[in-house]
Amino acid sequence: MIDIPALIATAASAVGLFDKIADQVQRFIKKDVPAEVPPEYRMKIEKEGDSLVSKNQGVVMQRITFADFEKLPDDVLLHIKTLERSMQNYYAIWSAVYPTLSLEIDPVKKVKIELSLRQEVLSMKNDLERILKFLEDCGFWLDDHYLGIRDIEEL
Repeated sequence: MIDIPALIATAASAVGLFDKIADQVQRFIKKDVPAEVPPEYRMKIEKEGDSLVSKNQGVVMQRITFADFEKLPDDVLLHIKTLERSMQNYYAIWSAVYPTLSLEIDPVKKVKIELSLRQEVLSMKNDLERILKFLEDCGFWLDDHYLGIRDIEEL
C-alpha cells in the first residue's frame, strides 16, 4: 500500500528544493537578469495537513487530498522518493559550488565552475520535470518558475 503522507511530503520537499534555488538558477541562466516575478508572488506547492496544495500569494488555488492520492499505483511513491533524493544531491552540489562562482578570479577556473553548474542545472531539470509531470498528472495546473525550468535546453 502506498504511504500517502510520505508521498505528499516527498513531492512537496522536492519542489521546495527547487524553490530554494530558483532565483539563483534564473540569474545563472539569464546572466544576472533579475527574476521576472518576485518570490512572494510566485506559485508555491506545499504540504498542508494531509493535502498537497498550490498557492498563489498565499491563497490556496488547488488541493489534492489524501483520498485523491489513494488512487495512485504503489510504485509511484518509490519513484517520487528517488527523484527527491536525486534533487537533494544536485541541491547539495549547487549550494556548495554556486557561491564560489562570484569569488573566482581565474578565468579558466571560473569557466570550469560554470560548466559544472550548467550540468547540475540540466540534471536537476530532468528530475524536476518528472516531478512536475507527476503533479500535473495528479491535477495541478502549473505556471510561473516551475514551467520556466522547462525552457532550459542546452545552456
